[in-house]
Amino acid sequence: MENVIVISSSSSAAESLSAFIREFFHCQVTIAENGRQAREILSSRRAFELVLINSPLADEAGIELAEYASEATSASCLVLIKSENYEKVSPRADRGDIILVVKPFSRQVLIQVIKAVNTALRRSYALYEETVRLERKIEEIKLIDKAKFRLMQYRNMTEEEAHSYLEQYAMKNRKKKTVAASEIIDKISEQYM
Repeated sequence: MENVIVISSSSSAAESLSAFIREFFHCQVTIAENGRQAREILSSRRAFELVLINSPLADEAGIELAEYASEATSASCLVLIKSENYEKVSPRADRGDIILVVKPFSRQVLIQVIKAVNTALRRSYALYEETVRLERKIEEIKLIDKAKFRLMQYRNMTEEEAHSYLEQYAMKNRKKKTVAASEIIDKISEQYM
């Protein structure tokens, strides 16, 4: 976790939460005093991994801001809420994938919750990176297959001959297979299309 935003109308609570997060998670913390200011910061396209709201805020209850953050960003939302408001807010939090922590709470509880969020973020990011890697690989395979198909279609090669031609072209010109495939497609397109 690198970027966290803490929203609290109490400046002492905001400072305390920020210091706590910096100490245990060594990340950059931004502070907002109310929902309006937090929305401006969140809409500025800066990426936050965690939105921590100390409810209630001066201009709103806080759950509305959490719903906004949950919909408008990819950040995890954590709302610190008074116990008497938990039952009323819980269904909305569940719909918006918002984590509620009932006040008062111990430092240990907050550490455990944030660690769980951080672990989920790391796993989610690892899955995202793997997805991107696989999508790139699929695009490379499509490009290579397209080049082989063009060789088969316009140069009357078998699949094995097209595959061998592509590999030899890449080795001879000291290029990656994808670059070689792209060049072959361009040459065939210029010549036959």
